[in-house]
Amino acid sequence: MKPIGIEIHPGHWKNPGSGASGILNEVTEARKVAKRVYDILRSGGVPVSYFEDNTSTNQKQNLNTLVKYHNQDVNDLVVSIHFNSGGNPNKPIGTEVLYYDQKALAERLAKAISDATGGGLLNRGAKKRTDLAVLAQTYEPAVLIEVCFVNSSVDAAIYRRDFEKICQAIAECLAEYVGKPLKKKVTNVPNVQEQTKEADEIMLTETARNEARELIRKACKKGIFNAQYHTEERIKNYTDAQLISYAIIYLNRTAG
Repeated sequence: MKPIGIEIHPGHWKNPGSGASGILNEVTEARKVAKRVYDILRSGGVPVSYFEDNTSTNQKQNLNTLVKYHNQDVNDLVVSIHFNSGGNPNKPIGTEVLYYDQKALAERLAKAISDATGGGLLNRGAKKRTDLAVLAQTYEPAVLIEVCFVNSSVDAAIYRRDFEKICQAIAECLAEYVGKPLKKKVTNVPNVQEQTKEADEIMLTETARNEARELIRKACKKGIFNAQYHTEERIKNYTDAQLISYAIIYLNRTAG
């Protein structure tokens, strides 16, 4: 089943020392990029969630936390935002996207980021990795974006200059992938939480829709579903297809 939404998270955990550090700090910048991409997608009407790990204290806990969060469902695309380190710090090094089985999407993302900077961030392409938890252990398809190299003075300068363009490029590529292309670039995100809904094929009556939402709320109260993931806002905005999927999951998990 093709993903119908985006689940985005910045890599590592709250401690700024948990990621790469140089001219840029990976933890700090990954959160900036992930939040901005989330805002652009949300304002464009794309189903999207944002998660950051503020509880872990080591890498094992962090990876387990991320995998557990994303494995609450199987409907979306997981996007992990990172920054890399290594190579000659005085030369441009570039951007790359890691994948487990999403090579085509990884290639498009790497090209989109590089193109957004006029080729300033060199396109290092898509790289297959089968040893990374967020790629190999999540039920959903996933990609891991290495925006640029934190130790490269050239990469850092280009990233700072083109931050907005990079975030827009990532958001546009992801939105197109889930069939919700952005109609225009979002330069200002309103404070009021608005979400433009695309016209979905109507599968449920309003009564059935409300019953399905109540079923999800009931599952959260009983601990069958993760209440932190299934917020009231998300429940209200689930598509008919998502409501049906969660109803089936609930029935499977409670079947005696």
